Amino acid sequence: MFKHPCYVVLEIPDPVAAQVLALRRHYDARLADFPAEITIAGSSGLGPLVAGQSETRVFEQLQTLAETHLPLASRFIGIRRFASGPVTWLQPADPAPFLALHQALVDSNLAFHPHRFAYTPHCSLCTTELPSVQQEQLLAEAIPSDAFTLGQLALYQVAEGRPELLLRFGQRLP
Repeated sequence: MFKHPCYVVLEIPDPVAAQVLALRRHYDARLADFPAEITIAGSSGLGPLVAGQSETRVFEQLQTLAETHLPLASRFIGIRRFASGPVTWLQPADPAPFLALHQALVDSNLAFHPHRFAYTPHCSLCTTELPSVQQEQLLAEAIPSDAFTLGQLALYQVAEGRPELLLRFGQRLP
């Protein structure tokens, strides 16, 4: 099952997800095909899952982590840009619960590829270099500021630049 890079994420629910996707469509059409999410493993801190692991063990561990750390409430408080590259992102108000979940994955018996950047909880809006005028416009956009609750971890694989949901773990919220 883990033939392609696999990422562990928290999918953002509507109506905030719809606002995130609208911003992505405007500034980075390629990213608009991905779910509105906060990555826990795969894009910083930890890289994608290492192939060859037992599916059962991976699924059991992710379910345990979801039951232990979720649900969690959040909201976004700002739009930022990483100094190390072109990624522009939404900043959650309180990074602590995301950091705790990420650390639980680090401490788990699951194997992940290394990643060169430290973990920063975020929701990517644009991953391409924008002309300076557009970059300034994106940084000045209205922040999707409604509070939201994250109740499930999701495991996605990305093949040929397209995300594919493999499984969700935790409780489905209304």
